Amino acid sequence: MPKVLLVEDNREISESVAQYLHMEGYEVDTCFDGVCALEKGVNPKYDIILLDVMLPEIDGFRVAQKLIHKAETPMIMITAKESIEDKLTGFESGAVDYLVKPFDLRELVARIQSVLGRSIKWDQYTSGEVSIDLKKRRFLFAGKEVHLTQKEYLIVEILLEKRGEVVTRSDIIEYVWGDEALFENDAKLDVYISTLRMKFGKSFIITVKGVGYQVVL
Repeated sequence: MPKVLLVEDNREISESVAQYLHMEGYEVDTCFDGVCALEKGVNPKYDIILLDVMLPEIDGFRVAQKLIHKAETPMIMITAKESIEDKLTGFESGAVDYLVKPFDLRELVARIQSVLGRSIKWDQYTSGEVSIDLKKRRFLFAGKEVHLTQKEYLIVEILLEKRGEVVTRSDIIEYVWGDEALFENDAKLDVYISTLRMKFGKSFIITVKGVGYQVVL
C-alpha cells in the first residue's frame, strides 16, 4: 500500500483528502504545519508528500527546499497560489508536480499515480565520470556533486528514460515546458543543453543534427 504524507493546515480539507485517499488504497499520515512536515518528511517510508504552500511556522516552499536535500521522496505542491511565478517557485523548490486549489480529488489521485508511475522507472546510471541517481536526485561528475535546476533535471530525466533513442527537440520542449509555445523555448533549450554539457562533460549529450539529442550513458 503506497504511503502518503499529507501536509495541509486546513483540517477539514486534510480530513476530506485523507479519507478519499484511504478509499483509493493509500495509507495516509497528516501534518498541519511546516515543522511537522520537516520532521516527518525525512522518513523514507513515504512514497510521496502532498505539500500545501501556506503553512504555519514554515511555508511549503521552504519545507520543500529543505527536504529536497534530506529526503528522496517526490513532492506535489498543493496550493491556492496559481500564478506562473508561484508554480516556478514550487518546481524550483523541488516539487515534481503542482496542483491548484480547488481541485477534483480524482485529479489528485491521477497526479499521484503519474508521479509514482514515473518513480518506478527512476534508476541509477553510471558511465565514466558521470554518476546519476534520479530517484535520489543525486548527480556526480568526477566525484563532485552537481546541482541541477528543475528544467535541467527534466531534460536529463527524459533523455535517460529514452536512453538509446534520439529524443527530438520538440519532445524535450513539450516535456519540460508543457503547453508553452514551441518557438518561445527553442533557443532556451540550446542554453540548457550547453549548461548540462558544462556540468557533465561535453560528451554527455550528443546532438543528432536535424533531429534532436541523445544521452551517452
